[in-house]
Amino acid sequence: MNLLKFNQHWGSHFKYNFPYKRKILKTLEDHIDNRQIIELTGLRRLGKTTLLFQLINILLERDVNKYRIWYFTFDEQKYDFDELINAFGTQTKMDIKKDKIFIFLDEIQKLKDFQSQLKIYYDLYPNIKFFISGSTSLFIKKQTQESLAGRLFSFLLKPLDFEEYLLFRDKTIYLEMQEMYESELNFEYRNYLLRQFVETVNVSDDYFVKEYVKGIIKKIIYEDIPTTFSVENPEILYAIVNVISERPGLYLNFENLANDLKISAKTVSKYLSILEQAFLLKILYNYSANQLTSEKKMKRAYLSSASFCTALHDFEQIGLLVENAILSIKPYNFFWRDAYKHEVDFIDINNKTVLPIEIKYKNRIRKDDYNNLYLFSKKFKLKKAIILTHSVNEYSVDFKGVEISVKSVYNMKY
Repeated sequence: MNLLKFNQHWGSHFKYNFPYKRKILKTLEDHIDNRQIIELTGLRRLGKTTLLFQLINILLERDVNKYRIWYFTFDEQKYDFDELINAFGTQTKMDIKKDKIFIFLDEIQKLKDFQSQLKIYYDLYPNIKFFISGSTSLFIKKQTQESLAGRLFSFLLKPLDFEEYLLFRDKTIYLEMQEMYESELNFEYRNYLLRQFVETVNVSDDYFVKEYVKGIIKKIIYEDIPTTFSVENPEILYAIVNVISERPGLYLNFENLANDLKISAKTVSKYLSILEQAFLLKILYNYSANQLTSEKKMKRAYLSSASFCTALHDFEQIGLLVENAILSIKPYNFFWRDAYKHEVDFIDINNKTVLPIEIKYKNRIRKDDYNNLYLFSKKFKLKKAIILTHSVNEYSVDFKGVEISVKSVYNMKY
């Protein structure tokens, strides 16, 4: 077993060449010295492996002995875990009983029963610091959280946000000088909706980008999901994704979906749950002051990236895509709709503070755009609300006692 090919940093004066840093890297760095296992998960092709290599760079910059930093990927090769650890020790001359060792294990969900093996090494060898990554949440939901409870910190890598996209495009000056570059921001944001995946950012061919992103969807549905769940017909999963991609924020009617797909409503419910666990889908609940009530009420479904929508369909009206893009990077779990069909796109809950948010991706905000935010705020006795639009001119208005802040989708800092 030649481990040198997986650990180029064992060479002389080597550094992994990944200059662009995603925001989550700083958070991961802050946990390097903690005892717990660091778990990084998320969709395929978002840069998890790159982040692991960047963490290795950080350790090298701290003058950690390069032979105490071990990296291996299970993406193509499957080795016995004990055999792998022994091989590392033999080739580096390091002793896991005495030396502080940093072990990076990529695509670890492909190693059978990795949870129990990690647990043993974590408990018996406190000198080892593990970093693990996986391209699907399936192994977390079903296995890891239970068997490694209290032993790991889990981090979800999301699609690129707009600021990260501009960083990878070397165009962060657009955000720094927004008034000067408003038209460029508008162009880049539309481009960004197709390109929330790292390797697509600087690809000019829209057709290639769509096929690339479509390939991610198919890999998850036809390769990742069947390894964990018993799915009789993956085509149904793909069909559900296709339906939602055509109408992001679709109000879920299980009976109608079941009739259209010629399956039972129970199967629809099961498949939606699987798609959500596989990170392909995000389900929102109709907000109520009682969370249990919310989960029993109306639901909406989005895909986990706006780029999934654009890969499967052409959009002339991009308002729904903007909604989906914002949801892909924000932790919203609720929308609001009353019996009279007054709606608010997202309800943000942060430390019990409730904030209604509407997306109005257009040139001019009118008074009637404030109405639903006002109705929600009045019902739940709130004083603040937000409208997100593509204008760089931000301002606030007092609408019947509710302070409504009009902000740019380009910033997303509120």
